[in-house]
Amino acid sequence: MRHLPARASLLARVAVLGLLTAALVLVTTGASGERAGGTIRGELDGQEVRVSLPTGDAEPRGLAIYFHGQGGDVNDRVDGAWLGSLLRSGWAVASSQFHDESWGNEASTLDTIALTEWAEEKAGVPASLWVSGSMGGAVSLNAMLHGAEPPKCWYGVKPAISLTKMDRVKGARAFIAEAYGGPVPSDRNPVRNIDDLPDDIRYRVVASPEDELVGLRDNGGALISTLTSRGYDITYHLVVGSHDDPSHFDPVDLAQFGDYCLGDGESPRSDTPPPGSTEQVETTEQAG
Repeated sequence: MRHLPARASLLARVAVLGLLTAALVLVTTGASGERAGGTIRGELDGQEVRVSLPTGDAEPRGLAIYFHGQGGDVNDRVDGAWLGSLLRSGWAVASSQFHDESWGNEASTLDTIALTEWAEEKAGVPASLWVSGSMGGAVSLNAMLHGAEPPKCWYGVKPAISLTKMDRVKGARAFIAEAYGGPVPSDRNPVRNIDDLPDDIRYRVVASPEDELVGLRDNGGALISTLTSRGYDITYHLVVGSHDDPSHFDPVDLAQFGDYCLGDGESPRSDTPPPGSTEQVETTEQAG
């Protein structure tokens, strides 16, 4: 059996190392040719957490926290094009398991507080934007109302915040009962506590009038009408289709709102006012 000379063996190892390095660069380079940011993972109070750093070599401009919906997890949508628009815009994005189908219970509020502290330390910037999807609307708004440090901006996609009106969401009634050990306490049903939300936050709601699961009138519409009547900074983007229609996840709209949150541009404008009114929402909620 022939053996390579020592110098030839060394050159061969260097060549292999070069190939591995090139492969690593390909894996960590985004579609635009910019180097993708890394992801830091951990566990807090038994919940998986992660924070993804922005594309490129610059320090994060800001930190966004994503609150997943029912059936989601710590990785939900964070690696996709929608939240990726924030990463490409210089944001770090953090998320948590949030006790799975927690529906905004006390455990999820404690998760929010723990995640915020951990992610701010890792990213080196404060959390200024909260982004939520469906159930995540309840998780995030309840966190604001029950002790978490509110962000500068909140972006809610098809927010599910009327917890006694979730009969059409498969499994939601059972998950909500389990999360609360029985009926939802009044102070944990976000739609009943809109009046107590902070008045110095920039809010934006993305929802569809055709959503057959999380009705606009009793959820996002209630939030829009109440905060608008109180003079809050709130805008809305009406999309089309069912609850799962991809039009809800508009990367351009999200990135533009992120810039506005940091004072780098104007707020995305509102669309046609949604159906329903504050009075109608209050009546239907009391009846439920």
